[in-house]
Amino acid sequence: MLTIYPPREELADLLVTGPFADALRVAIQVRGLSLERLQHRLKVRGAPISVTALSYWQSGRRRPERPESLMALTHLEDVLGLPESALSRLLGPPRPRGRSRRREPSAWAAWDSSGLVLTAQHDRVDVAPCGGVRGVRSRQVMRANSAAVDRWILCQETGSAQPALTAVRSCRVGRVARERTNGVLVAELLFDEPISAGESVAIEYELIYPHPTAEHTHFRRFAERVHDYVLEIKFQAEPDACEEFASGPAGTEMFGARPAPVDDGGYAHAAALDFGPGVYGMRWTAAANATGSSTQGK
Repeated sequence: MLTIYPPREELADLLVTGPFADALRVAIQVRGLSLERLQHRLKVRGAPISVTALSYWQSGRRRPERPESLMALTHLEDVLGLPESALSRLLGPPRPRGRSRRREPSAWAAWDSSGLVLTAQHDRVDVAPCGGVRGVRSRQVMRANSAAVDRWILCQETGSAQPALTAVRSCRVGRVARERTNGVLVAELLFDEPISAGESVAIEYELIYPHPTAEHTHFRRFAERVHDYVLEIKFQAEPDACEEFASGPAGTEMFGARPAPVDDGGYAHAAALDFGPGVYGMRWTAAANATGSSTQGK
């Protein structure tokens, strides 16, 4: 069975991992605007850019580097309904021109968390009696592969909901941006102390939704292999059914959905070792007599 992920889900990943050209191309696809229409909207904003340049940017043949191009990119992020700097931070340092040109630090380096490797993830999901998600507490263990790494960039699909983000352990919340059109939360989680290459850090944070979400599922999308992923679901009311699922990077199903038993305390869990890249998660069906309502989407 082959599952094709919607562009908005692909976009959420690309805003974290890049590359710039792919993120821009999918963002344009999600927004549903032609390059000609984008050019017109940028021109109205006083940021003229050619259709050819936009085409080159999304194909990877060129990228914005000149001041006027970077200004146009700022307006383009807004036109596409993306968070401030969502695309700009993917550019990295400017490309050198000539043998003697030095590489200058990127203006968006503060948003870069590429110096970290995720080694373990533990999610604990709190489910309301209606079956919707009320909150998620996450614990992440990461190892630095470069010196003086001081933050992790969180990118979370939240739908129309506006969850509150709280730092629980060994970190604090920095800048937060919410992508309005497709419901993606991007935030800095700043470590208490920078870590050096080879060192690891464990942080915890929590997302609390103002209302239970509409979806009765929770999953993680891993761009790289993770050594240890544990997912716990705490049900306030026992569901009619609960199962775990996994798929590969191209959406290919790794195994058929497997039942996940719920114990007497209302917990169900799933665990994966050396998993990824791919998607791993759990989904459930609320009891027919469940109380409460789900008014917000994740």
